[in-house]
Amino acid sequence: MTATDQEGWNGRKQFLHRPDGRKIAFVDNAVDAPALLLVHGYTDSSRSWSLIEPFLPGLRLVMPDLPGHGQSPPSTPPSLQGFADDLAALMASLGIGRYAVAGHSMGAMMALALAARHPCAVDAVVSLSGSLRPDLEDESALARAIGGLRDPIDAATDLPCDWHHCSRPVDAGFLRHIALEAAAMPAEVWRSLFAMLQSADLSATSQAVRAPVLLVGGTDDALFDGGHRAGLAAAFPAADSHELDGHGHNPHWESPAEVAALLLRFLVAGGCVPPNAG
Repeated sequence: MTATDQEGWNGRKQFLHRPDGRKIAFVDNAVDAPALLLVHGYTDSSRSWSLIEPFLPGLRLVMPDLPGHGQSPPSTPPSLQGFADDLAALMASLGIGRYAVAGHSMGAMMALALAARHPCAVDAVVSLSGSLRPDLEDESALARAIGGLRDPIDAATDLPCDWHHCSRPVDAGFLRHIALEAAAMPAEVWRSLFAMLQSADLSATSQAVRAPVLLVGGTDDALFDGGHRAGLAAAFPAADSHELDGHGHNPHWESPAEVAALLLRFLVAGGCVPPNAG
């Protein structure tokens, strides 16, 4: 298994130019295989999926930088629905008419919004460490930390406490790049995206999702805990659900091989990919 080149990650990016002048950066491994759209979480980038990429060699992986993240300029104002439409436009621009989508945290919410808004394109949905309603309170320590950010953000001292905490060991070089990319985001972008999440409620949207759903979460997730996992399970009673013991909010960083195996089993069982895709 060859590790992903973290130093060279940004050099792999291509750009989709949107009609409003924005551009969406993305990495596409361009494999001739069934497609899986991978959507990162709040303040991350396409790099979030770099550790799991080597364990999914039989799939075409499309990994965008969401607006305001990585090398994609922000949308004003940001919205889950707008981001979902950007993702649909990206896949259409690549000539990919049908695909599965997996999202992490905020990206999991976008995956559900995408499946609800573009049901003819999405064959399966994976929610990793997701939520229907984040319920991020104004007076929480996290909200105060984000509200207090000032530019330029220092990755070593200014990021919210334990922002990239993992319950299991994760490659230090990867975490360094992730932290630097988060710090490169302007403080106002942090705040506008956080406000979007504070008001987000996908309870009604979930009822429009027709694709099969896989729910994956860590038992030690300090951000979206068991209550969030229960809410998702209630909204998708037929979903394939897995709790990963001893994992935090970033299971795909902590145990990429295990998470990749769950994804592949789900996609194979649903007929989205052939049995030899892994």
